[in-house]
Amino acid sequence: MVQFDNQHRQIKIKIVYYGPAVGGKTTCLQHLHRVTDPQNRTKLYSLNTATDRTLFFDLLSLNLGRIRGFRLALQLYTVPGQVQYDATRRTVLAGADGVVFVADSQVAQREANLESLENLWVNMAANGLDQKTVPVVLQYNKRDLDPILTVEEMEAALNGDGRPAFPTVAISGEGVFEAFAAIGEHTLASVADKLGVGTSPQAVERLQEQMHKAVQPFMDEDGEAPPTNEDTVVTVTGPEIEAGQVLSEDLLIGEAVRANLAITDVTTRLDIVSRQLKRKVRVMDSISLFGHAVSNQRDPAKVLRLLITEAIRLLQLQGASVIIIPGGGRVREAVVHGFKQDPLLYAADSTGGSVATALLNERKPRLFVREAEEENDEAAVAAVDGAGFTSALAVPMMTQEKVVGLLTAYGDNERADLDEDDLQLATVLASTAAMGYANAIAWRQMEDFNKGLEAKVEERAGELKRSLVESRRLATDLEEKKNLLETAYRDLEALDEVKNELINRLSLDLRTPVTSLFTAAKIVRREKEVSPEKAERLLNIIYDEGKKLMEIVQNVFQASVIAAGARDLERRSVPPQDLFRNAISPLRDLAADHDVRIQVLIPSGLETISCEPESAEAALRAVIKNGIEFSSGGEVKLEVRRATYDGDPWLQLRVSDSGSGISEEDLAHVFEAFWQGDDSNAGKRHGIGLGLTIAKRVVENHGGTIVVERGASGGTEVVMSLPQEVVQDTAPA
Repeated sequence: MVQFDNQHRQIKIKIVYYGPAVGGKTTCLQHLHRVTDPQNRTKLYSLNTATDRTLFFDLLSLNLGRIRGFRLALQLYTVPGQVQYDATRRTVLAGADGVVFVADSQVAQREANLESLENLWVNMAANGLDQKTVPVVLQYNKRDLDPILTVEEMEAALNGDGRPAFPTVAISGEGVFEAFAAIGEHTLASVADKLGVGTSPQAVERLQEQMHKAVQPFMDEDGEAPPTNEDTVVTVTGPEIEAGQVLSEDLLIGEAVRANLAITDVTTRLDIVSRQLKRKVRVMDSISLFGHAVSNQRDPAKVLRLLITEAIRLLQLQGASVIIIPGGGRVREAVVHGFKQDPLLYAADSTGGSVATALLNERKPRLFVREAEEENDEAAVAAVDGAGFTSALAVPMMTQEKVVGLLTAYGDNERADLDEDDLQLATVLASTAAMGYANAIAWRQMEDFNKGLEAKVEERAGELKRSLVESRRLATDLEEKKNLLETAYRDLEALDEVKNELINRLSLDLRTPVTSLFTAAKIVRREKEVSPEKAERLLNIIYDEGKKLMEIVQNVFQASVIAAGARDLERRSVPPQDLFRNAISPLRDLAADHDVRIQVLIPSGLETISCEPESAEAALRAVIKNGIEFSSGGEVKLEVRRATYDGDPWLQLRVSDSGSGISEEDLAHVFEAFWQGDDSNAGKRHGIGLGLTIAKRVVENHGGTIVVERGASGGTEVVMSLPQEVVQDTAPA
């Protein structure tokens, strides 16, 4: 008889395992209990009589769905097999919604099977159960023993009505779940009217599918059932008898069994309540921690992420999201889990608007179950089903009568359908998060206001500070101008000194060539006829001194241009042979005069040098010229080396000579304009002292470096390092 438990919102369906003694009924229930509840969350009860026992337990672990908000649950019973306990069997059989008859396949148990089956029909009739309407499934057990009756023989003897029958080996579990699934499906179909769905074939079919789906994961479970280990043992005792009252033995036993079954049922209910209370305590602890976390959170986005994380953990969800209404008024997901976009947000309701928007406007929690019999929102259920979920819930996040968002949660076949308990828990989470979210937004707004206030204060302070600075500036303006004038005056003095030095040096350097030119001109002018030999000598003097004058003019011109500072370079890719040829060619006569050999070393594979050719040639020429002038009878070597600095390519142009070298004291002054050092070793002064100054400025304009060192074996080595950037060749064709 179907039992409706309003307190726990359950519908209990009773299935009784019947059969001869030691036929395997107890082993079947032990196997079902062990496999469906490996963590032993439900208790297996045993009602002991003198020499036999009755087992039963609630199959709470199977998800059979819900009918009008009530959870379907199966209660399984066995009856004593021995004949002397017929009253107990009859009592246990009372109210059964389905029966599994467990027959013993051994040849020696043929008669016992027949007697037990006949006894089943008698006791069903005694309890008002019609064998034509109450489902009965047969198990032909102990198929692993020998000798046994064939299945055909068992069918002929026991199954004249063609009821579902299954060969089983209860001790290993073989066939046990198949028989259990069959009785479950047939029983659910037979009690459909009592469940209120008898007029809907689709609803009945869904119930049967849910039963098959719930049992399917256990079909492959096998293994020998453990020895009897009932959690609770209840000894059957008789009822109290008033003085003079006479009760029959069957009535005594029946009343005792009913009383103990009732007590055990109460115990079962207490166990359920205990588990529920423990779970609620854990949930309340989690909610308390969650509330503490969100109340201390100042980031609204993190509050929503905490809500999603906690909802997924407590409700064991496969998908969830939080939908919010930003300042623009268009709803959107703030956080999602398990999908790319929320099904309810992008599903349209009957008005063409978003289902999620309608739920926000409705301002109350809603539950959507795909296979529920209750009236459902078709658009919402279709959206849930289309996304691959079986159930969903939507809870507005409200604080102070204001909706700040919508929590949506989704479950699939991996868990039971979301129910009213889940909806209640989600409502608490959403309400807690809504307060934390509103507080975080208020905190953020307060921070923004404070920042704005601070900005205004800072702006006003800045104005005052600027006024103070302006007053100080006005007070110090004259002092600054005075300093500028003094600096300019010192610069002019320095420039004047440079000018005087340049004039002095030019006067010295120009005196000899000008005197020579003047003398040669006087001779030519005085003598009417000049011999060819003398004329050639005079022309050579004029030519040599003219070259010196030209060189002085070029040095002065280069110095004036380079002194103007850095300028934009037109870098090109120049073949090294061309660069060095152009730099050295004007110096060949000078090298010949000083008997100096010039050696050029270029590494193989070096095709171009990135530089501005004109200034680079001038720098090389100035350095090589110095080497020639101080290495009479010796050698000047120009060597190119590849280098790398910070991963970038560079080239080193190393010019070394075999002269007397530069002293350590003089190395610090070599780049100073007009500086020529101690000329005692050279015998005379050369040029006006601008060669290395020119070279340094050219190299620095290229972004490079220049170093002057004493050679390892004497002489001087000048190392010019140039970065080799990739440039487009702009040379004329």
